[in-house]
Amino acid sequence: MSWRFFTLPLAGAALWLLSASPGLAACELFSEPQRFNTSTSEDVIVIGHQQSRRYHLVLPRADEAAVSAIQACILDAFLTRSRSGEYLQIGSFERRSEAETIRRILRRSGYRPRVVYNR
Repeated sequence: MSWRFFTLPLAGAALWLLSASPGLAACELFSEPQRFNTSTSEDVIVIGHQQSRRYHLVLPRADEAAVSAIQACILDAFLTRSRSGEYLQIGSFERRSEAETIRRILRRSGYRPRVVYNR
């Protein structure tokens, strides 16, 4: 499935934000699961690609085990594809330093994510 973003009205999204968990695996990267692809714009929650967040942390050629483990910790990480192939978008950030911080955490756990600047 390939998608850029979708929106949820705030009233219905609150339950999703509290309960959405892609797998039963426990998060081993953070003390509690995070969201790095979600923002609020007026009365809408935007999930996925966001114009104001140009730095993307991605994991190319992610296998099923890596996707499950990362999604247990980053609840809004999603699989998508580009001309280069399929990848897991771990997060989108306004500043490169934010993306680099999360990249270092993932590298310590054996993953090889990349920070990509999107114009």
